[in-house]
Amino acid sequence: MPVRPTLASGLLNPTLLAGKRAVVTGAARGIGAAIARELSAAGADLSLFDLAECGETAESIRDAGGEVTYGVLDVTDRASVARAFDDLDRLDILVTSAGVYGEPAELGDIDVDEFDRVMGINLKGSLWTVAAALPLLRKNGGNIVCVGSAAGKVGGVASGPHYVASKGALHAAVKWLARTEATHDIVANAVAPGAIDTDMIAGKGYDGSYCPLGRLGTAQDVAGIAAFLASPGAAYMTGAVVDVNGGFFMG
Repeated sequence: MPVRPTLASGLLNPTLLAGKRAVVTGAARGIGAAIARELSAAGADLSLFDLAECGETAESIRDAGGEVTYGVLDVTDRASVARAFDDLDRLDILVTSAGVYGEPAELGDIDVDEFDRVMGINLKGSLWTVAAALPLLRKNGGNIVCVGSAAGKVGGVASGPHYVASKGALHAAVKWLARTEATHDIVANAVAPGAIDTDMIAGKGYDGSYCPLGRLGTAQDVAGIAAFLASPGAAYMTGAVVDVNGGFFMG
């Protein structure tokens, strides 16, 4: 099956997000880095956070003419997350992309610490980040985009129950945010990627045969949709969990 070329950075109008400030967590690599570059290409100023160093992502944004700051952040540390937002005087877009796959295992065999690590990063880390961002977002309204997973919709493919649970719960939390923050002109949506060719799933046994399009997705496949959800084009979308999975799940 021929592979359709993936979109280059710059899917959105290069001035569409001019004057907007966006925060992206999990921006050191993979999906988070691709989303950060996409938002910058649409004109947004970026603040990037990750437990790993975001310098490479930031450098690529600066080389393309974008404005960006970055820092190291453990999203499971609620106090540190709150402090990370202290220096911001404006926020229009929040993308929570920090996440881990975890070690697949049968439910009875999951190590308790590993369970807590996956839930702590994927679910609690996203919620702590949203909580820290809400006071800023409520000033002028804005867009929240959380990176979920097809696993949270279908029960997983090769992932463990802790990963599945963390992403399913995140999808539900996005719907709660959509309901509770609408009065502040905040829209909250999620993108649910299928198997994306990043370091996260390397060596986990995924290949293109899992979906009708016959290939693994790319980080850029997800970034284009996430950037749309962060844009004015999604102003009347809230509480949606948008599938980006090559046709694997058609809900």
